[in-house]
Amino acid sequence: MRSNSMKLTVAVLAAATALSLAACGPDNSDAAGGAAAATTPAGAAAAGGATAGGAATGGAGGTATSPAAAGGAAGAAGGATTAPSAGATGAAGGAAAGGAAAGGAAGLPKAATAVKVGQPATVEYIDKTFDMNNKLEITVTGYETGSIEDLKAAGVSTAGLEGRTLVYVSYTIKNLGDKKLSFSAPNSKFLVFDQEGKQGSFAGNSAKPLPKCAAPTFQGAGKGMEVKGCDVVSLPGKAPAALVAYTDNADRTKYQASWSK
Repeated sequence: MRSNSMKLTVAVLAAATALSLAACGPDNSDAAGGAAAATTPAGAAAAGGATAGGAATGGAGGTATSPAAAGGAAGAAGGATTAPSAGATGAAGGAAAGGAAAGGAAGLPKAATAVKVGQPATVEYIDKTFDMNNKLEITVTGYETGSIEDLKAAGVSTAGLEGRTLVYVSYTIKNLGDKKLSFSAPNSKFLVFDQEGKQGSFAGNSAKPLPKCAAPTFQGAGKGMEVKGCDVVSLPGKAPAALVAYTDNADRTKYQASWSK
């Protein structure tokens, strides 16, 4: 009997110990899980904060020294992302608009190739009438404000030019293609803009050339030959010319090249 009683006592103690260990197990795992939740997500948040900080402010998120501090820094960086992003977008938009404006003036178009007056730019000239697809090297050598009196002296009609600004655009066009430029008009793709981006219109008369702005002659201009010329353009209002552009063949709202002072 005594032996059986001792065995029963040992069995009860073993069962109690097992229950105690089972009860401690979940507590320990919860504590470990809590520790992981306190450290791992905070570390991840710190990394996220560093990324957000790097994009918005140049990487301020890397200064956290503890998980809690990192989490706070990440939260601060995350909260600040929306407003700075909008500001950055606005700034980028402004920069893009400024970049599109040659010389920094608002409203001026942006060309694929932008150079200064006196510098050459290579463009493509297509004239389907004469089955022509030539490369041209164009150099705008200058543009200056003209005078309506010059037109009157040459017998050119000045109707509709009152209150407008005349511009003389001088250039050299070199034929790089195999076909002659005879009967073509590569200069017809020039456009002139004032400081506000307003576009001018042709105002000359090839039948009555101006001494100060002689029209070009492309007759017989073969490969390697250069043609010098000048076009008279009128701009609306009193603003001077700010940019000369050469249009795209397929889309006249796009520009292959531009020249500014």
